[in-house]
Amino acid sequence: MNNQEKYWHGFFELGIFIKGFNGIWEMISGITFLFFSKNALTRFFFLLARGELLEDPNDRVVGYIANLLQNISNDTKIFAAIYILGHGILNAFLAIQLYRNRLWAYPVTVGAMMIFIGYQIYRVVLHHSLTLLILTVLDALFVVLVLHEYRTQRDHL
Repeated sequence: MNNQEKYWHGFFELGIFIKGFNGIWEMISGITFLFFSKNALTRFFFLLARGELLEDPNDRVVGYIANLLQNISNDTKIFAAIYILGHGILNAFLAIQLYRNRLWAYPVTVGAMMIFIGYQIYRVVLHHSLTLLILTVLDALFVVLVLHEYRTQRDHL
């Protein structure tokens, strides 16, 4: 393996780690959203954001998230929880399969990522979210890494 391939593979492994960690984080977040009330989630958020609020009581990001948590409908909360939980389970499962070098996992990962990227682009167009746009670009970069690694693994067979 030449140096360029080592870099590609290193970035691929970093991407797998990030996707796996993100999957675990999303599973925890989804379960938390599913089983806790809006009031409990808001109180927990303020507990986490306490230091930031002491520094800047008018923090716009904290205010936006707090407002979102307080005004979210129960149906939207349940949808978001199930979406985040499902996305997390899929990310963690596929990250494990990619780490185990299961060849079938490469095209499945690319297909799943493309579906989520399509949905994220739809949401970006609808709501103009810079954060979601950045996450979508990172997901697209991960797809490029997965495709490159798949070609490399397939060629070595």
